[in-house]
Amino acid sequence: MPFYEITFETGRSSVALYKDDAEALAANGEQDRRARAGEPGGPLGVPAERVKCIRVYDEHPNEWNVEQTMSADVATKEVGALIKNLKDENGVVLLPVLAMQVQGLSHPMVSSKESSFDSNFKMQEKKELALAFEGNS
Repeated sequence: MPFYEITFETGRSSVALYKDDAEALAANGEQDRRARAGEPGGPLGVPAERVKCIRVYDEHPNEWNVEQTMSADVATKEVGALIKNLKDENGVVLLPVLAMQVQGLSHPMVSSKESSFDSNFKMQEKKELALAFEGNS
C-alpha cells in the first residue's frame, strides 16, 4: 500500500497509509470540507486544516537511505559545501558542528525548505495527486 504525505495550508504535514489514491483523496477531501466548514478535524476537536497537496510514495519516506551511504563524489561535494557554510571569518570550522552536519546528510528529512509547502522528506515522491476539492482545482 502506498504512503501519502499530506501538506496542509498551514505548512504542517503528515504521512498516512491508504489503500489507494481514491481512498486518500476521499479522506482528505472530507478533511478539506471540514476545514472549509469550520468543523473539527478529528475526535480531539482541533480545527480541521485545508489540504494543499498530497504526495505519493511507494514506501514510507523515512525509509530513504537506510544504509546511510552515498557515493564518494556526492560526499565530497556535500562535505565541501558544509565546510564552506560553517567556516568563520578566519576559515575555522568547529569539528563537533561539522560532524553533526555530516551525520545529518543521511537523515531522511530535509533540514530546510524553500516553501512551507515543499516536502519534508528527501525521498523523491512517485507522484503528486491532483486535488479536485472545492477551491483547489
